[in-house]
Amino acid sequence: MELILVFILPLCWWTAAARPMWSEKPWIIIDSDEIQDGEAVVVVCILPIDYRGGECRLYRDGSQTPFRVTGTTHFLCRFHLTSGQLLGTLPVGSRVYLRCDYHLQQYTSALSDVTGVTVWGSRPSPTLSVGGRFVSPDDSVEVTCSPPVGSAFSCHFYRGEIRLAEGSCSRNLTGEQLTVWEKRTVLLPVNLTCRYDPEEHLSIRSEPSNHKMLFVVDWSQVSSSGRWDVLADDDQMEAFRNGIWVFVGAGDRRVIIQPTNDRPAPNETCSTQL
Repeated sequence: MELILVFILPLCWWTAAARPMWSEKPWIIIDSDEIQDGEAVVVVCILPIDYRGGECRLYRDGSQTPFRVTGTTHFLCRFHLTSGQLLGTLPVGSRVYLRCDYHLQQYTSALSDVTGVTVWGSRPSPTLSVGGRFVSPDDSVEVTCSPPVGSAFSCHFYRGEIRLAEGSCSRNLTGEQLTVWEKRTVLLPVNLTCRYDPEEHLSIRSEPSNHKMLFVVDWSQVSSSGRWDVLADDDQMEAFRNGIWVFVGAGDRRVIIQPTNDRPAPNETCSTQL
């Protein structure tokens, strides 16, 4: 009898100690791993079995104290969080790491794996300026992205949606960089914009800058001198400044560019449309 009691007492102690940590681990799912400041995200904690009557708890950035608690619904719990609720005291631009567990009576599950959500911030548009409007593939043009206030950690230059360069906010871009992944032609218009990142360790990016129209002139695409009458939109005419532009290439080949708002005459053999 004494031997049985000696065995039962340690077993009861081990069982009681094991109760606070349940062996089943939940899964955590988010509907987006990036949101803008002011938006919301849905976080779902999925339970391995139906534990109605319990509660799910959501933890942020390694904290041992949950910042959201909700009741279970069948096999899952759902948290709807605004960007402000998600960040708490963290600054906009932070990435927030989340875990969840569930609790039923005296049982507490293991924590889920970690997932993260980045809350992107924005800043006012910068001003884009260019040192010239025409450039050959081998030459370069100076471009500058200037924030409205203060300085920037990094700048990004775009042709449409394609990012051409990042880093320094004042740099030279070659004609080759401006026309990357484009078919080579005598005259290629490039619609350039820029954005800036104000902070190194925060996900904050400005609104896009003003547009600047540049033109890459590639005289390697012509076999002899010629004149190109270019049909340009009104917003592109400003880049030409109503002038005639002459470019001299290898073998003294000349590319003469005449901008116009009118359709080229039918007998014009060297004409193009932007």
